[in-house]
Amino acid sequence: MNGFLLLDKPEGLTSAQCVYKLRNTLGIKRIGHCGTLDPLATGLLPICIGEATKFSNYATNLDKVYEVEIKFGIETNTGDITGQIIAKKGFDVPDQFLKEHLALIKGINYQTPPMYSAIKKNGNPLYYWARKGVYLYRESRKIRVKDIKLIHRHENMAKLKVSCSKGTYVRTLVEQLGRNMESLATVSSLKRLEVGHLHLEKNFCNLDDSKEILEEKILPCDSMLREFNKIELNMEDVKKVRNGLSIDYNAKLENKGLVRIYTKDNLFLGLGLIGEENKIQPKRLLSTN
Repeated sequence: MNGFLLLDKPEGLTSAQCVYKLRNTLGIKRIGHCGTLDPLATGLLPICIGEATKFSNYATNLDKVYEVEIKFGIETNTGDITGQIIAKKGFDVPDQFLKEHLALIKGINYQTPPMYSAIKKNGNPLYYWARKGVYLYRESRKIRVKDIKLIHRHENMAKLKVSCSKGTYVRTLVEQLGRNMESLATVSSLKRLEVGHLHLEKNFCNLDDSKEILEEKILPCDSMLREFNKIELNMEDVKKVRNGLSIDYNAKLENKGLVRIYTKDNLFLGLGLIGEENKIQPKRLLSTN
């Protein structure tokens, strides 16, 4: 049993709890998730099974699209509505003013990860330290907001659609937006709609689906890797790659880096790395067993 499931994560559970549930349902130990969603968050949570776990890091690095509901005028210690309110401030601005500030967020930004996050520091997730009242230094990270649009607005509530790079914390974006508008803001709900080219509407599964339904919805191991160029190798080169050897690759590619490797019969082998000398080095390969 190898491949990816596109789980429609329910609210109130951690990503790890979803994995435990699916592990029991499918009866398989080798299973994980690609990109953590907060307990408050719902939507697309890719699940890697068996050999697909070899590619979980690459799937996590894909761009994401979210739908987020915001409540203006308050800020919490967690950055969302589940936390304790730590500050209040009035909010009364026209839609156009809000749209102008949304436009200012687009592009490259530097963002400090929130303390209530799953990033590990000193052996424990940051939220572990935050719950103990310990706040640790976090280095800012470069992120990119590809697009951010206002869907709906009513008084001090708004719904946005956000397209962003990996590692972007929407809660932190929302707080930044509130402060930029000389007010405050927090997330009231969050739903992930897309990961890379995959959409929640297609081939998704639910946590309570039966084993038979889940097995039917497992996608191939290369389904989360379509961002990489595809190359095909003859059988001689396939043998070399499977033995861990680098091979020459004469075809021209615009971009060096990771590529998907296939046989001439379109059998997916795994990921390889093309360097400056057009040599393919095996990076992550599926087991031949």
